[in-house]
Amino acid sequence: MNSNAYKAAGFAAIALAILFPVYWIYAFGALSSQPFIISIIEDFYHFTGWDVLFIIIGALEIGIYLVLSKLCRNQFDGELPGMLLWLMALVVGVFHLTVLVDITIALGLVSNPDHIVEFAVIISIASLFLYAFVAFVFFISMLVRFKTLTTPLKVFSIGLFFLSAFHFSIFLSFLNIFLFPVLMVVLAVQFLRGEQTVEVV
Repeated sequence: MNSNAYKAAGFAAIALAILFPVYWIYAFGALSSQPFIISIIEDFYHFTGWDVLFIIIGALEIGIYLVLSKLCRNQFDGELPGMLLWLMALVVGVFHLTVLVDITIALGLVSNPDHIVEFAVIISIASLFLYAFVAFVFFISMLVRFKTLTTPLKVFSIGLFFLSAFHFSIFLSFLNIFLFPVLMVVLAVQFLRGEQTVEVV
């Protein structure tokens, strides 16, 4: 993969670091006035500009993971981390595709949307937990290669461990609003530097 692809991923990571907290701070604020599950269900019945931002965030995150997967394969024996990043991209894609429910309801394409909304909520929650699990496995796969990693990749890997732990705890998941952008900035540094390896001494 050429340096232009890494630079593009670097700028995408910076954009995601900005847009991610903007969206989720709004979302948590909007959902805080009533029980969380009820708020999520009601949100599926409306399609707004925030949903467009939700789509953009998903596309950026998927692209970043795919480029990082290629970097892992090129930089070290990273077939397993590369595969896990593809899986993370897939899970993120499924999570963000739930916005199609908002679109179909907004366009009046379903006469009784309750069942599809319930299904979308289940998919959303399951995707978040699956993402956390895969992220934890990715951390383990990077841990065994720790000495060969660049400093940004070391920081990113450790950060993913805490991110997945916060996801699993549920009550601390809101901290990822602030942790995830930091990890994206770290990845931006890696991408803008290009492929670099660490000498093992």
